[in-house]
Amino acid sequence: MVALLSPAARIAFEITSGARAGVRDAFDKSYIALGRDPLADVRFDAERDLDVSGKHAAVVLSGAGWAVRDLGSRNGTFLNGQRVKGDSPLADGDVIRCGAQGPEVRVALAHEAAEQVMEAVAAPKPTGTAGAGDGGAGPKPPATAPAAPPASKRPLPPTMHGKGGSPSATSVLRAEVRATKSRVRALLIALGIVVVGAAAIIVWQGLSARQERAQTRSVLDSLGRALVSLRSAKVAADSEAARLQREIAASKDPARTAALQAQLSTAQRRQRDIAAAQGVDYRAIVTANAPAVAIVFVQFPDTTQVWTGSGFCVNADGTMLTNRHVVVNDQGERPVRIAIQFSGSREVLPARVVRTAPDADIAVLKVESQGPFPVVAGLAPDAVPAEGDPIALVGFPLGIDLPQDGKSDRPSYRASLMTGTISRVVGDSLLQLDAFSGTGASGSPILDRTGRVIGIEFGGQRESAGRITYGLPIHRAASLLTQE
Repeated sequence: MVALLSPAARIAFEITSGARAGVRDAFDKSYIALGRDPLADVRFDAERDLDVSGKHAAVVLSGAGWAVRDLGSRNGTFLNGQRVKGDSPLADGDVIRCGAQGPEVRVALAHEAAEQVMEAVAAPKPTGTAGAGDGGAGPKPPATAPAAPPASKRPLPPTMHGKGGSPSATSVLRAEVRATKSRVRALLIALGIVVVGAAAIIVWQGLSARQERAQTRSVLDSLGRALVSLRSAKVAADSEAARLQREIAASKDPARTAALQAQLSTAQRRQRDIAAAQGVDYRAIVTANAPAVAIVFVQFPDTTQVWTGSGFCVNADGTMLTNRHVVVNDQGERPVRIAIQFSGSREVLPARVVRTAPDADIAVLKVESQGPFPVVAGLAPDAVPAEGDPIALVGFPLGIDLPQDGKSDRPSYRASLMTGTISRVVGDSLLQLDAFSGTGASGSPILDRTGRVIGIEFGGQRESAGRITYGLPIHRAASLLTQE
């Protein structure tokens, strides 16, 4: 059974003991099964974790939050050392143990940043005090005082006049000295303001330079990980091809030789695909497209939970594409609130659903703020993807669980680069990708070697540990974008 990756992780589990210690998984559905059954969501080793029943326990989401429930297991379920009876509420960091001596699982609830983001979008905009000129009731500015006469026309104080009422030379000199001091003081103040302003500009430029360096480091880190992944895949493919060639040379069985030849052809094709992917300028692809990719926050009716997905802007007016399942839940409900945050930006913007495709996992969103907004390098609805073509994904796997920049109350998230190839094309309706992805990346653009969008990622096969990903060709969205 193919399990599709959903828009964001509501809850995560880390197995901390037992045969599968260290395994971590995240889910965005309301029922998560724990057990040794092959179809369990949190799966334990069927041969070594013998304290665990096939269908041992479940973690369920209700109006009151998350809770753990024993499913009639043979050895019982324990929460923080206490045996579970009925539904026991869960908190972040709680430990579930399957059996008195069985393996343990640590619970990690969804990050609170998403809720903070949605609260920020819903908060009313501050209004300033109305002035006298706008019909408001605020205080009026004070009337302008009459200008003082020029210094040369001001009457001198009596103490500065000489005999007969005329000013003495000494008093005049003192007045001129005071006037000169006043002018020098004003000049120094003006000069100080200029110096402070220049210092502020220098500091701002320094901060901007640091931010640019941080962005560059983020891109380079992402590219580095992609290149390491490609190099590892190349080494594995070369090793596999060499092994098959040795076995073919040593084989005496014609049937086995034919089978090995077929495997060698597959391995050699993969070598060519990886070599083609290594020749792609991924830095240019990221530079051209990442600013237009956004994390999508959604909140559905009757819940305080916030989910995340990915999306990308195709028009400077804020028209965006994402997956339908990001903005429509299993009950067919649309969100009560939607917000987007572009990669690298700290600004959270409200958005709305414009329309969804009836026959494809695609939705059109509109940012409800004044643009212009960054857009992807281009759409390629006439592209003919082929097996072996190199591709790039730019999105938000793991959603807000990724490392973030900025302060916790105003974080910014940067889109991640994932590279790979097209491993299979099913007619004109499905792309199978040999590229890593994860929960939260649904709605990411699939980019070709030129940086144009050829598809929209919508999920993957859970059993592949994120290595087999699926996408829809971008031409499936063309009709949605042209509708009024």
